[in-house]
Amino acid sequence: MTNEDGANVEPTSLTISAESLAGAGLEPQVRSWIGDGPNEAITAGQIVAVVGEDRLARVAESLGREPADLAVDLAARLPALVDASAPAGQSTPDAGGGFPGFQVRWAPVPVQDLTADLEIQPEIASAGGLTLNNEVTIDGSVTLTVRYL
Repeated sequence: MTNEDGANVEPTSLTISAESLAGAGLEPQVRSWIGDGPNEAITAGQIVAVVGEDRLARVAESLGREPADLAVDLAARLPALVDASAPAGQSTPDAGGGFPGFQVRWAPVPVQDLTADLEIQPEIASAGGLTLNNEVTIDGSVTLTVRYL
């Protein structure tokens, strides 16, 4: 992966542990994610408190995202990620004090082959900008830039 300057950048992964969430006072939310009932929400501000502003900023930069947007995205996805990783209330052994332990690692997934439909809508310059007296060569080449988010 390269950044906008063309330099190679390795995406940073982000690991969030049960202990870090509990330490931030989010044990009730975590228990709801692991349990059978509805998942309690977590806010972007709580994500920042757990992860830390500096660490979140580094991860966001490596992904080409704004830290605030990444925090919102993580807050929206984390309950379901934990719920899916610990179905039916099961998780890894207790992390101490009867609190279930787990770690969620969030990182971009490398893609080697991507198949997708691409819709192209070519446009020709307005008639006022074209002369009909001379032939105009159209080279037909296209540059497609993919930004990995």
